[in-house]
Amino acid sequence: MRMVVMEKCMEVDDVSVGPLSSSFPIENRNILVSMKALKDHFNRTKSFSFVKRISDFHLLLLLAKFLDINTDVPALAECMHTQSAVPEGYQLLIESMASAS
Repeated sequence: MRMVVMEKCMEVDDVSVGPLSSSFPIENRNILVSMKALKDHFNRTKSFSFVKRISDFHLLLLLAKFLDINTDVPALAECMHTQSAVPEGYQLLIESMASAS
């Protein structure tokens, strides 16, 4: 199920150009990915729009641990795919997760 949602984010004509970034820590490495990583990522990307700030596959995987995989994650994936505005409720929730670390 998770991969189907992620594939929707990654449908692009040129694999080198797309809406997703890859600056967020990868979850299956030696480094433990935590809310501090989310906070650090948000601090590094302050100048970007909110949708650009969250348009990272590995960041979405972290959020999927805390959000509903059947409703919230597909909604965020759609925003990332279309680069459309992220609903305010999600913005507040994600920002509060980042600031809680």
